[in-house]
Order: sequence, then structure tokens, then C-alpha cells
Amino acid sequence: MLTLMKNTQRKAILFVLFIFIFSTFSNCRKSGDEALISHLFNQRMIVLLKGTYATDYPLDWAEINNNQLFVDNNDPNDLSNLPAYNQLPLFLDVGELRLSTKGYLSLLADLKEEDDAIKFWDVLSPTRQVYCSPTFFLLNNDNSCFDKAGYINFQELFNGRGATYPSRDVGPGAYQHAGIYVRSFFTGFARQSGTAPINSNFRVNGYPVNLILGYDPNVDSAIRGILPSQWFPLHHITYPGMQNSMFVTGEYIPLGIEIRFNVKENLMVHSFVPADNSDPVSVVGISDWRKPHNGEVDIGGNVLTRARIFYPDFTRTVRVHNGTKSNRHYYAIYYQGECRDQFGNMTCEDPNKDLLPLAATPVRAGSDNRMTYLMPGDYVIQCRYDNVHDGYPEQVLSEKPFSIPQGGGEFDINCQCGGGANDCS
Repeated sequence: MLTLMKNTQRKAILFVLFIFIFSTFSNCRKSGDEALISHLFNQRMIVLLKGTYATDYPLDWAEINNNQLFVDNNDPNDLSNLPAYNQLPLFLDVGELRLSTKGYLSLLADLKEEDDAIKFWDVLSPTRQVYCSPTFFLLNNDNSCFDKAGYINFQELFNGRGATYPSRDVGPGAYQHAGIYVRSFFTGFARQSGTAPINSNFRVNGYPVNLILGYDPNVDSAIRGILPSQWFPLHHITYPGMQNSMFVTGEYIPLGIEIRFNVKENLMVHSFVPADNSDPVSVVGISDWRKPHNGEVDIGGNVLTRARIFYPDFTRTVRVHNGTKSNRHYYAIYYQGECRDQFGNMTCEDPNKDLLPLAATPVRAGSDNRMTYLMPGDYVIQCRYDNVHDGYPEQVLSEKPFSIPQGGGEFDINCQCGGGANDCS
């Protein structure tokens, strides 16, 4: 007991120290955020990992759903002692990031042997990183949160700037695939039979939901045996119309690689009946905005991954005017013609449902809406809305094409969004 108290006191002291260091670090960056990030591009390549739907200025945790976790109304959930959205213990362990130049029609299911994977992937970074929320940092039994700066990584992963991921340079080429190898995703809430079971690895109440996020609900068992888990890796495919966003030149020009997946805005309580047919278990996973869940063990199919490569010396910031602040409306930008081949045929079922936007930001008042590091090209801007109220803005209310010319600085565009008349025309 005395040892436990000492460990708790040590963690509390370390946590206060972490808060002080990070607060000082954050305050130094507020006024010159973009300039300081640009300073990182003094090296040839920087890799940024983001766990948000929004590329820029995502909502604070407490702003999402009035600081209440989303709840799957189709499941018999036990919501006793459910934490607030911004108090949920979270832990992510990412093992590797990879890229591949193989064609977009290549499937991960074709990688049967280790040699197949070695031939398919270029390892962008073999370095393990962990991401620990403040509450998990205080409660957990995993020292990696301190040893690997997991708390600071967590802030960067979810604040829109992105966690800088140690990486190696990759060669020139058109990259068609990106993969995030998630070793663990733990959410700190679980209820079964009226109790709060403690996870044996972390000594915290919760559940390793990466175990149940790997496959769509009701997936056929035969198909399940063929397909790789959706969480190992989280997989980006560069479909036709997206090629300009995934090209590495052979010249020594600073570039950024951003890989993003939607977690922060989409945390939802689900329940499922375990394989042993015991009482239902309530856990926090990802909202079933794309693949509806009705009590199945598997609750996957709702996390999308998008990668983009950009050259900061040639990018511009898009500033959108005529916004009305709303926590359920978003501006989103796609390339024109995404998911259409040279003959005009669709190469994915629905780009608005199957692809994260190239860039996105929640709608704020007036002209306080910016999306950064966009290369010259032809785009579509959308006003989107979370109509189902599950954290994902699935409904397109209005859109219009536009082009970003070469040059520096900001590029202004009008798109009325956020309430009342939503009109980008």
C-alpha cells in the first residue's frame, strides 16, 4: 500500500511538471504558431500524425457534444459513472508508419507472407510512439507515458498541429498507400454486470477497443478470415483524382507528410455480447456513423485515414468567410474529381462517405476559418453538417468548385455555413 501511495504521489508530481512544461511550450507558440511549425521544415521532411477529422483548429474536447460522450441508442448500454468527454482516459500505441508506391488497386489482403509486406511497403518510421490523455497518465500502470513523452504527444496528436513523428527520408515517387500500425487503442470506460472491470495490463477500468474495431459489424466469418484488421494498419489509398497530394520529388525541397485519422470527434459508447455469451459489455469506441452497429462484437468501419504530402514553400492558407459558429458544421475541401478514373468511372463507392477531406475545420464566426498548407490546384469546398449527431459531419449542405493559384499567403473564399441558409455558391 505504501509503495502504491508513493507511485501515485510520484505520478502526480510528474504530471504537474508536465503540465507546467507543456503550458509554457504552448504559450510560446500561440502568437507564432504557423511560423514556428514552418521552422520545423528546415529539415528535408517532417511527418505529422493527427487523430482528428479536422486538419486545422479542431474543437476542444469539452466543445464536442456539450462535453458528453456520444451514445449508441441501438445498444443496451450501462452508462453508470460515464466520464465527461474531456475526462475519458485514452491511450494509443503506434508502432510504425509506412508508405507504398504500389498501385491503388493493390490490396493488403494480398500480403500473405512477411516477404510480401517487405516488398509492398516502404517503412517511413519504425519508431514507437505512445499517446496518453491526462487522466490515463495519472491512473495507468504504464511508464511509457512518461518515458516516451506520451502526454505531450497526446496534446499534439489532437490539437490540430499534429504530433511530429520521427522518420526517415523516403525516395521520389507517387505514393499510393499509407499505413498507421496501431498496436493498442485503450479507452478508459467499461461496464459489465453492473461492475467496472479493471484491465489487467494497465490497472485501469476500460477496454482495448482495437480488438473490436478491426472489422465491420456483421462481416461474414469467411471474409473476416481473409481481410487484415482495419487497425493494423489504418490504411490510406490514393484513388484517382488524389495523386497530386501524394507525390515526392527527387529534389531537395522541404516537404511535409501528414497522416490523419478521425478519433477525437467521434467517441461513442457501444455495447456488445462477448463471444462467451456472458452479459453485455459497454465500452467507448468510435461512432457508427458509417457502418451501423447493433450489439455485434465487431464495431469497425468508421475510422477513415487520409495522407497528404505538401511542400510548405509552395502552399497557401485558405481563409473562408461568412461562417456562423457551430460545433456541428464543418468546412471541408476535396480535390475536384476524387475517386474518378480517366473515363469518369467511380473508383470508390461514395467519396463523401469513404474519404476524409483533404482539409477541414469546424465552422467559426465570420472569417475565422482557415485551412493550411494547400498546394495550387483545383478543389471543391463543402459546407457539411453532423445531421445524425454522432460526431461525423456526413451531410453535404452545399459545395462549389474553386482553384488555388500559385503564390503565397492567404487565399480568400466565401461559403455561408453554420446555420440558416448554408450556401457556398
